[in-house]
Amino acid sequence: MTVAAADEEMCSCGLPLHYAHPASLEWMQKLVDELGPDVVMTLAGAGIWRVPRHYVALHGVRLVDLPELAERFGWPLVRRLDGSEDA
Repeated sequence: MTVAAADEEMCSCGLPLHYAHPASLEWMQKLVDELGPDVVMTLAGAGIWRVPRHYVALHGVRLVDLPELAERFGWPLVRRLDGSEDA
């Protein structure tokens, strides 16, 4: 069984936030409220992206998959690190 936020905030995967325990959702929401909704993740030689904290908490992110996930879910590229023009 999963627990979604009362306002049905959505995960990037398309589901409402789907934490397995209400305390996990509460704890993560406090982090989001304090630090913001995104975390900056860097893949050396590729780029820097803003990734939703809830997605990271619910699914995890392998850095090698970051460019594909960012494209699939529309996460913003902060800066390219592959020698091409900046975003």
